[in-house]
Amino acid sequence: MKRNGGLGRNSNNDRNVHEEDLEWLLTYSDMITLLLAFFAVLIAVSHVDINLWEQMKQGLRSEVSKQENVRTPLAEVKKDLDERLASEREANLVDITLGREGIKLFFNSSSFYNSGEAELLPTGQNIIDIVTEAMSDLGYYQFRIDVEGHTDNVPISTARYPSNWELSVARASEIVKYFIEEGIEGDRLKASGYADTQPVVPHVDEDGNDIIENRALNRRIVIRIYY
Repeated sequence: MKRNGGLGRNSNNDRNVHEEDLEWLLTYSDMITLLLAFFAVLIAVSHVDINLWEQMKQGLRSEVSKQENVRTPLAEVKKDLDERLASEREANLVDITLGREGIKLFFNSSSFYNSGEAELLPTGQNIIDIVTEAMSDLGYYQFRIDVEGHTDNVPISTARYPSNWELSVARASEIVKYFIEEGIEGDRLKASGYADTQPVVPHVDEDGNDIIENRALNRRIVIRIYY
């Protein structure tokens, strides 16, 4: 009996040891299964459907083309201004650009004022009317407007305008006031005067002599329209 009982215990122990020895196979088989699944996914992902890829490229090209043809409100305003101010552009009285800062209109100040004065001329009023109308066509969008006054480097000293600073500010302010008369809200407007501090071409040559032909280019009004 004792011998038989001993044999039974030994048999159970052997079985337990054997089962423990086989447990690593379960882990191993799980790992192999995961690896097979991983490589199957890699193969599936790496397989490129040429027809599908071509369809995707054509779709992307189509979307890019659509985006390039989209006209923004500012682009519409610029197109309108180009048409309305065609004669002024041909006469080099205005240059119109569209960039990150919005639309910029560069006007020779002679279109707006007499020399040394800041009273808006009828030709200047007509230009402001055109700009206002172009923006009003897109009345749902409230554009903002900055007006800059720039002078040449010839000093001015009158009772009304002691320096080019006062003159440049007064000229920009006159345009802002006229915009308000045309119905543009004051909180959308700003007037700035820069005197002769921001010339587009040099005031003087290398020897310090005035370049007289550059004065007309530096006497200008800049109107910026932006979001």
